[in-house]
Amino acid sequence: MIDGWGNTVTIRVVQWTTGLIAKSAVRAVLAQPDLELVGCYAYSAEKVGKDVGELCGVPPVGVTATDDIDELIALEPDVVLYMPQLPDVDHMIRLLEAGINLISTSYFITGHSFGEDNVARLREAAERGGVSLYGSGINPGLASVVALTAAAACREIERISVFEAVDCTSYESAEAWQALGFGSPPDTPGIAEISKQAMLVFQETIEMMATALHAELDEVRFTPQFGVATKDLDLGYMKIAEGNVCGINGRWQGIVGGKPLLEMGLLWRLGDAMEPDWPIEHGYVMEIRGVPNIRVRYELEFGGDPEEYVAAPTANPAVNAIPAVVAARPGLVTAIELPLITATSINVSV
Repeated sequence: MIDGWGNTVTIRVVQWTTGLIAKSAVRAVLAQPDLELVGCYAYSAEKVGKDVGELCGVPPVGVTATDDIDELIALEPDVVLYMPQLPDVDHMIRLLEAGINLISTSYFITGHSFGEDNVARLREAAERGGVSLYGSGINPGLASVVALTAAAACREIERISVFEAVDCTSYESAEAWQALGFGSPPDTPGIAEISKQAMLVFQETIEMMATALHAELDEVRFTPQFGVATKDLDLGYMKIAEGNVCGINGRWQGIVGGKPLLEMGLLWRLGDAMEPDWPIEHGYVMEIRGVPNIRVRYELEFGGDPEEYVAAPTANPAVNAIPAVVAARPGLVTAIELPLITATSINVSV
């Protein structure tokens, strides 16, 4: 990072947790010469005291994991990459009040789904600490930014749609899938509302996109369909009985004048036996109806590491945003306020 006097400044980074996404984030931090990994938070006692490299599948880095937040604050990091399974507002506030920028891939774009009181607490904590709170990832996150960027070619916008279709079997988080209703009978009372509440961050994304377009939404709608297993599935980390939910095809819509101005379609499946057998194209399609019409196909390809296929596209946008977030105004910020974010770690030998 270059400061206002043209000097190179190293940004001190703490990694919060060492799960699937976090492991990829650690690799990305270590690849960037202007970032220094100085600390790591771990929930489980068996990880405390271990080298972060050991926990993340890379050579030792000389940084050990801790479960002591005060110890991490004492390191005086510039930023925490916040990647827990579920966010803890009190933890976030402690970090922000301590003057530490926060970049989250955990259910955060605007914070609307946290509730008005918690959003106010987070904003006030960030402003008191003189730092920024930013949410990112691939979707929600970068996918919507790509669509908004593509829309710069349009004179008029009728509708922007972002469709995701991914086989998520390699994402080993039974808790996350169960929160969406996976593993339950499709006729479970309230299952549509259960899945909606677990995905409210996509409503935040719709609202962020509407702000970018200077549009006032009438409402945000969510409509899910569920796919069921046609045989018993044993995924290793989770078992799904035949006839129970193993996939979701949901659509979020931001409505203006009775019509959808913004859409986010999400098709996720676990396992290889589902009905309906919706096709999985492994990527994103952005469609813009306007003048002119635009269609963008965003594909992700990796050399055979299924964890990287799921984790890297979520982790890397957060890591690459670090310099922009550190330089941003205090408070809650979104992608539409930040400058262009792109990769800064270049390997010419690839």
